[in-house]
Amino acid sequence: IPIPVVSGVFLFLGRKLMTGNTFFQRITDGFAERARLPDKNPIHLLGRKKMNIYTGVQVLCLLGLFGFKQIPSITIFFPVMIGVLMSIRAFVLPKFFNEEEFDALGDQTPQIKRSKSTMTSDAVVQKGLQC
Repeated sequence: IPIPVVSGVFLFLGRKLMTGNTFFQRITDGFAERARLPDKNPIHLLGRKKMNIYTGVQVLCLLGLFGFKQIPSITIFFPVMIGVLMSIRAFVLPKFFNEEEFDALGDQTPQIKRSKSTMTSDAVVQKGLQC
């Protein structure tokens, strides 16, 4: 298969995936008039400044990943950078955004479902600490 055909397929797939992506939607909405946006848009719920701050953090993380990837001697540590991004989302961003704002931005925090055995072992550990 010729390389231009494969490149065209990947270009088409990448463009197709971007249409439903909230990240790219927020970038375009950041330049749109507020009156032209739907009622459920994050700009109406959070304000343009707060939405643009969140999107800006995402752009900086994306640029950081791209820059990290461009240095051949450290690309072996790329999985570590993914862990850093997860840490930013889990520990840094919740200091600036609450759960309702994450929900409005389309980035809900995953809830951990705990089994009964895990909950009972946690209760035993807590009771052991109280003694």
